[in-house]
Amino acid sequence: MSAKVGQILALVEEQAPVSLALPWDRVGLAIGSFRQEVDKLVVALEASEAVLHGAVEVGAQMVLSHHPLLFKPVERFCPDRPLERAISFAIKHDLVVAAAHTNLDVAVDGLNDYLVRVLNLGSAKPLEITQTEAMLKLSVFTPVGYEDRIREAICGVGAGVIGRYEHCSFAARGEGTYRPLAGAGPWRQDAEGLTRAVESRLEVVLPERLAESVLRRLKAVHPYEEVAYDLYPLKNPGMPLGIGRIGQWSQPRSFEQVLVDLKQLFKVPFIKVAGRTPSKVQRVAVCGGSGGDLIERAWEQGAEIFITGDIRYHQAVPWAQERMAILDLGHFATEVLFIPEWGRRLGAALAQAHLPLEIVPDSWGSDPFRYV
Repeated sequence: MSAKVGQILALVEEQAPVSLALPWDRVGLAIGSFRQEVDKLVVALEASEAVLHGAVEVGAQMVLSHHPLLFKPVERFCPDRPLERAISFAIKHDLVVAAAHTNLDVAVDGLNDYLVRVLNLGSAKPLEITQTEAMLKLSVFTPVGYEDRIREAICGVGAGVIGRYEHCSFAARGEGTYRPLAGAGPWRQDAEGLTRAVESRLEVVLPERLAESVLRRLKAVHPYEEVAYDLYPLKNPGMPLGIGRIGQWSQPRSFEQVLVDLKQLFKVPFIKVAGRTPSKVQRVAVCGGSGGDLIERAWEQGAEIFITGDIRYHQAVPWAQERMAILDLGHFATEVLFIPEWGRRLGAALAQAHLPLEIVPDSWGSDPFRYV
């Protein structure tokens, strides 16, 4: 079973729309064609030379990485340098390379939401809001008796969520009419001339990013040959989206225990700490990867610790005496634990789309730093 690169990236787009990426980022297809066929896909943190070689060895045709291979423009092409060597290798072996980076960081259920989940933080929200998600209202007309079936289907892919409530909908009954044209296959096979039917108008709200998947699911379960629906843009405030998350534990924990738990969860031998360490910790900010630019946001929102990576000296100095501990676990450690989960989610989406490709977990990438 194979799929075209364009089909795979369409599913990636549903999970992490490119529109969520920060302006400086380089996400999406980097090397290859949308028309190339893929039956084996490697999901990795980096499209490093080691990962590209590993992908070719196992017969994969595509590498989907979190960090873009072509993060900066290539101004000179010297094939003996590491980046250009990796590019040459991918092209020589007809290997497709694509990335989902800050769009995956920002996305609902993306990398940072996964960190919230494994840290067991409650009441989490973005640390820095980058945009607000547009909302739509879907109104669909259905024969009486089919409301629950359709409601379950479209709410099952994310429609009908209002705040902390899901499966939110409204239904009202009325009379619909239709007249089949030549060649039509009406649901009521005895329909002739102008047919009247008792129908329900079922309404739900949904984020704009889910429109395509919700409509696809709607059309799959609706009994009518032609589904009558309206999709309206709303001016209601949408869901705030952004980089990093801040939340809290249900009970305070000792700082010493927090360090033990983080080392075990993120599999790191050391944690670099700046700022004043609290005796107890309950309010926690987190940002996978490089979070140095969010230190002030975490402090402003009352975080007692900020878990991230790649803190530079000059980013830490102003906060050395402040009442917040900045915990640098490393860029690699704060992101790599999401990669297997990302691969599982993509595999599930491919299977649901009847594109059961083989997802190969990355076993070749590693932290470029070591402790000596």
